[in-house]
Amino acid sequence: MLFEGSTASGAERAYCKAVEHLACLLAETGVIHMIRLKRKSQTKRKKKVAAAVYLYQVENDGEWGEISLNFKNSTAEIIRLADWDTTLSNIYAKQLIRYLLKCENDKLLKETMFAPEEI
Repeated sequence: MLFEGSTASGAERAYCKAVEHLACLLAETGVIHMIRLKRKSQTKRKKKVAAAVYLYQVENDGEWGEISLNFKNSTAEIIRLADWDTTLSNIYAKQLIRYLLKCENDKLLKETMFAPEEI
């Protein structure tokens, strides 16, 4: 009913925002774990992403961590851990690296939120 008269893209954006808000509430209460991911920069070579730098945030609060990826060599480096937490953030950073290196080059995300695998 809220989306009556709106465009399909407007309804989709509202739905995504509602899902994001619900995920944040669930993470705050400890029901789920959540990682927020944002692309900071990328370098392309011959229309393919050769390297990228991503920021990540664990549990939707605190300091952002930073990860540098080289897709040409399939290597990555943790530049800064989120919240300088060497236990939980380090595990999530390694999961992010595995996830991003598995992504197809043309489907790399600019920004997303997701629940990591169980530890």
